[in-house]
Amino acid sequence: LQRLVIKLVQKGGYLILDDTTLQKFTTGLGCIFKVKDTKTGGFMLGIQVVLLLWTNGSLSVPVGFHLYRGKDKHSKHDLALQLLRKAKRLGLQPEYVLFDSWYASARLLQYIREQGWQFVTRLKKNRSLNGKQLRYFRRGPYWSALGYLRGGIPVVVYRRGNKFYASSDLELDWPTLRSLYKIRSSIEETFRVLKQECGWEGVQQQSIPAYRRHLTLGLLAFIYLDQLKSRRKTTPYKLRRQLISGKLKVSELELQRFLEAA
Repeated sequence: LQRLVIKLVQKGGYLILDDTTLQKFTTGLGCIFKVKDTKTGGFMLGIQVVLLLWTNGSLSVPVGFHLYRGKDKHSKHDLALQLLRKAKRLGLQPEYVLFDSWYASARLLQYIREQGWQFVTRLKKNRSLNGKQLRYFRRGPYWSALGYLRGGIPVVVYRRGNKFYASSDLELDWPTLRSLYKIRSSIEETFRVLKQECGWEGVQQQSIPAYRRHLTLGLLAFIYLDQLKSRRKTTPYKLRRQLISGKLKVSELELQRFLEAA
């Protein structure tokens, strides 16, 4: 997988951070943990996967992932930082790093700026700009301001209703920042394809190492489908249906060449 990432990732592009939950209903397994459901606010059994994705808008390449296991010594921010360090070691030079407000911690923002990268993110309303919470920073539902987040990180902030968007690129106007943040949603489509078409959902492994192997194979399948999708100008969902029905056949030689590239 790492060799494919080095081969496929091009100069520039965008890095996107996010996580998803693989829900399980079996208790008593060493790889199953009690994790928070971000949609309902409750808890469920399963594993959360923190993923770092590179994209240029047409090609998407998973750079790596880590398993967050609930009551673990590593927080999701720790795992996200490890993934960004991996991207740096691989020589990636993204135009922007994109993520939602959950990952906009001072530690991650500082690391991104130390690498000379720029970020675009949302901020929670209780974050401080120049020492004042964003919800009280200025009156009105629509405004923009330059200032410093905690840790001395310079940003431009745009308020749109009850949402706050920020970037380290102080020259970004609102239309450009909005279009950049929309690119972040491509990781949600990636999670959907990984779960529905690449075997991430319904995993029956019973150990963390087995989970990692299974999910890594899912990422390889995703990269293969993404390349096939580009060549045939269709969707991964249609590709999988064509493969199952026999309308589309992939030669063993073609698959072997793909795996040998890694």
